[in-house]
Amino acid sequence: MNSSTSIVNGELQVTSDRCLRYSIFEPTDSPESLATLIFIPGFKGFKDWGGWPWFCGLVSAKRYRVLAINPTMCGVGSALTEFDEPDKFSHQTLSHDVEDLAALLNSPIIPHTEPLFLVGHSRGGIVAALSANHQRQNAQRKIDGVVTLGTPHDLMRLDSKELDQWREQGYRDIVNVRTGEVLKQDVKVLEDYMLHSSQYDPAKALAETGIPVLGIHGTEDPAVSADSLDLLMSGVSHPHSRKELIAGAGHTFGMVHPHQGAHEYAETVVKILADWLREAVQR
Repeated sequence: MNSSTSIVNGELQVTSDRCLRYSIFEPTDSPESLATLIFIPGFKGFKDWGGWPWFCGLVSAKRYRVLAINPTMCGVGSALTEFDEPDKFSHQTLSHDVEDLAALLNSPIIPHTEPLFLVGHSRGGIVAALSANHQRQNAQRKIDGVVTLGTPHDLMRLDSKELDQWREQGYRDIVNVRTGEVLKQDVKVLEDYMLHSSQYDPAKALAETGIPVLGIHGTEDPAVSADSLDLLMSGVSHPHSRKELIAGAGHTFGMVHPHQGAHEYAETVVKILADWLREAVQR
């Protein structure tokens, strides 16, 4: 871990049976941070996956307070690096994740004295977009910007055959190639998405927030096509918004699980992010 950051771990009880776990990365070489960033991992991801702690430490060293979370329904509980809550994973919806962010944003854990940004990888970027708009619609915490990393413009990217099979079977198998585990996703997740699809539109949410957005995507992302970036940000109009493509980078920007050290793609992401944040904070 970067010697210029410190880490504090904690928990927030969102409901009686849903616990949000977090790690706070604080810069130690500076008397105060420039802003608070909440990092949201993607589908099948978790805050302690592979290079994410290293990544968050690098960002924090740039004078940012980074709070990385495990959403309550992500399937990773007290084990922190294993899916020890598979039943929760099987029923995780975007509504659960937005509820988690609302509870966190309105808790004493998040300071009210500095700018606040949401940073999400893949599905986490969708959660960031929806949460920023949810806060705006409900006149709650002001979000100063959203950063998406390899984020799709649409969560449900399955063909009709795959959807029919999911409905008929009642669940679908999810293979986590990063950990080798096979998890199940209940058909209720699909039903929830179909029922609330208009509310789960990240492009619409980003456009409605009216805040700056930084979208970063790898040109060789095998999980989410780089074309998604244009669609995701099609309605974003804030002048400080930017789209950045990293040539050659994949879905996790060179990072793997278990962590195998620094990677130039991820370091490029940190540089782009830090430069953009510095301008956003000074506006």
